[in-house]
Amino acid sequence: MRDAFKLNRDQRNLRIFSPDETYSNQLQAVFEETDRAWQWPIESWDEDMSRDGRVIELLSENLLFGMLHGYTVTGRHGMFPTYEAFSQVVSSMADQYCKYVHASQGIHFRKPIPACNVVLSSLLERQDHNGYSHQNPSFLGAMLEKHPDIISAYLPADANSTLVYTERAYADRDKLNIIVAGKKSLPQWLSLDEARKQAKDGVMVWDFASDENPDVVLAGCGDYATQECMASLVLIREILPRVRIRFVSVSELHSSGLGSLKFQSKPWMMDEVFTEDKGVVFNYHGYPNTIKKLVFDYKGNRRFRIKGYEEEGSTTTPFDMGVRNGTSRYHLVIDMAYKLFQQGVIDETQHVAITTDMLQRLVDHKNYIKANGVDPEEIENWVWTR
Repeated sequence: MRDAFKLNRDQRNLRIFSPDETYSNQLQAVFEETDRAWQWPIESWDEDMSRDGRVIELLSENLLFGMLHGYTVTGRHGMFPTYEAFSQVVSSMADQYCKYVHASQGIHFRKPIPACNVVLSSLLERQDHNGYSHQNPSFLGAMLEKHPDIISAYLPADANSTLVYTERAYADRDKLNIIVAGKKSLPQWLSLDEARKQAKDGVMVWDFASDENPDVVLAGCGDYATQECMASLVLIREILPRVRIRFVSVSELHSSGLGSLKFQSKPWMMDEVFTEDKGVVFNYHGYPNTIKKLVFDYKGNRRFRIKGYEEEGSTTTPFDMGVRNGTSRYHLVIDMAYKLFQQGVIDETQHVAITTDMLQRLVDHKNYIKANGVDPEEIENWVWTR
């Protein structure tokens, strides 16, 4: 975004409307190029403030989303980065924006307008310091009930994917784009070229993490959800080295289904990606019912075990947040083992042994964080290996 502001020096038709602290959402690099707009007296101790700053920052989601609405429908470009939990404050306003776009299409004097871009950050998985009150993915679920040609939800797994989807969002017209991106450092999974390739369909098999002719499929949708998926792959391969697993990354959602509209226009691709008959464990950032609705019309939906936020939280460690909602690496191993047992790939003795092992690890983790207040080293500094 800093570089975007730099390239926009002459046009000056780009702004950030930030109802939460720009620093808190880790966008402070923009202040190397611009400032917060501020018209009252500026004191010597004030930082990043000027009369013509292009970051509008104040604690009112309603006011700033309304300003973004007016800014985009007059042909200019903007971003609305907010804590995910408080985006629901403007859910009705976003709905009205989409109704405006829908109603105005086909009217000859209405020109296409730049997209309204909402960035959900400070995500529920890392609200360990703020707690339960700051965990709410409802905005994402609410918007995924509406026009699939107007609303796109992007859940990039890494920084390169976020860059690709941000580039697309600013190039879009007559759209509401939702980019779900955490603010903590996470592994970089894809090169920029690979991220562009995935963005074409919004769904991609990650070959580097997958085996041919899989016995089970694991899918991730969301950055932290993907990290837990990758960690679970390492675990289950240590326990069952002969089992073949496919990993599928889902980075785009519409009310009409998984992936891009291009991907959805080819219904046979669901079987090609998720196989025709293998069990699927799907780890999702938001509420499980959102994905259940999106795969309802798919003939293979009964094979899906969908994990997600179950409205459980507290002021606790980051990993424990996933544990409380059943989206941790240990829970994913349990679910994959159950699918393998159902399909006869492993026997009952193996299934019970794996489940018991993972449940014990969950008990050990609980005891550790009670005693130490932080996640253990193997969780905090986990590294992908294959």
